Amino acid sequence: MVEQKNWYELDLVKGMMGTMGGKALRGVSGTFIGSRIHSGKMGLIATKNYLDKTMKPEERRALIVTDDFTKKFAKKVTDILNLIGFECRIWDGAIPEVPMYTVDEGYKVCEEFKPKVLIAIGGGSVMDTVKAVFIKYEHPEMNMHLIIPILQEIGMRQKIKYTIAIPTTSGTGSEVTTALVATDTKRDPPKKIEILGNELVYDITILDPYFVKDMPPFLTMATGLDAFAHSMGSYVSNYGSAIIDMCNIQAIKETLKYLPRAYKYGAKDIEARQAMQMASTLAGMGFGNSTAGIDHSIGHAFGSIFHSHHGLTVGLFTAYSIAYQSKVTDRWMDLCHLFNIDTKDRDRNELLKEFLQAILNFVKSLDGPTCIKEMQEPKITEEQYREKIDILAEMAYRDAVTLTSYRPADVNGFKVIADAAWDGSIDKILEFGGKPK
Repeated sequence: MVEQKNWYELDLVKGMMGTMGGKALRGVSGTFIGSRIHSGKMGLIATKNYLDKTMKPEERRALIVTDDFTKKFAKKVTDILNLIGFECRIWDGAIPEVPMYTVDEGYKVCEEFKPKVLIAIGGGSVMDTVKAVFIKYEHPEMNMHLIIPILQEIGMRQKIKYTIAIPTTSGTGSEVTTALVATDTKRDPPKKIEILGNELVYDITILDPYFVKDMPPFLTMATGLDAFAHSMGSYVSNYGSAIIDMCNIQAIKETLKYLPRAYKYGAKDIEARQAMQMASTLAGMGFGNSTAGIDHSIGHAFGSIFHSHHGLTVGLFTAYSIAYQSKVTDRWMDLCHLFNIDTKDRDRNELLKEFLQAILNFVKSLDGPTCIKEMQEPKITEEQYREKIDILAEMAYRDAVTLTSYRPADVNGFKVIADAAWDGSIDKILEFGGKPK
């Protein structure tokens, strides 16, 4: 069987993408895409009122997609929608990492029920499942591997009128991004793939603290680190703009202030829960309208191989990713003040090392791992890790995020990052001067 490649793995695309790093070219056309956001305890009511005024009675069919855990939240939504005559069906078939076969299952449910509204209640995997099902239902003939967002619109909302996201974690930002991440289980080993399209942003996002207040500490920490990685990596990239930078900086500020509180106090600190909901969404708008850092390239690869939590993994790799980019940009300096680091009259190398250490200290303050050998979920031996470094680097190189790395990254570069991340030897990255072959 011939392996199905994604558009961003094609050599022609890789050759063209280098030109996108220039601000002059990106100045020809710019778009900022977001979602209608209803935050607070009235979010469901506001959404209900909007649907009541914009949908005909015969259109009021909603498919609510959950996983096994978030199915418990569905009744709160159906009770509200029933007030305006909605017929609702619940499908709890979403599972972590979005294996592509679940997309086919969701498509069959849509074909039978013919919904006009798709509602995701869950974390990133549920929201990404709905995005993929949305594409499949609208265009069952389309090869999702070859949707090239730079050159085409998909042509959505012919069958579905609205997509609605109700996040139950605070980190992925999928509700406001143009991307979904799924797992191609036909590859050996299975590979995380990115599918992008401007029309995949949810029409309505509901940020109600009821849906996140009882997140356990580990999930609070890990998803929060995902938001942290999104905003840090996006800001340090060269793909920003005034509005994108604003989203990222505020997301970082809110995360530094409120994630430790949300992790420590949970449901007892609703202010922190609400702040992290908004931080996640701001970070989503930041990286969703620019790019993530290459912590996501190697994080996707690492997660595919070792089955680690995505947020925990990209949080671990954030400092290493920024260390790699620091050879070609000083944008990281803009963030030093957020960590209370004085930049006046400082040697650049000393300042950079202090900044990178501050990132690692923040992760450590949340009981997160700062290198691979510290990980507990999963626990990985050095032998297991070393024998997978070659395939880890290869998969990271072929990730979609790598296309937009401001400093070109090849397999050798990712090997250096992976080697340094084993025991926290960031100096190995700072000393690496290699260029892609």
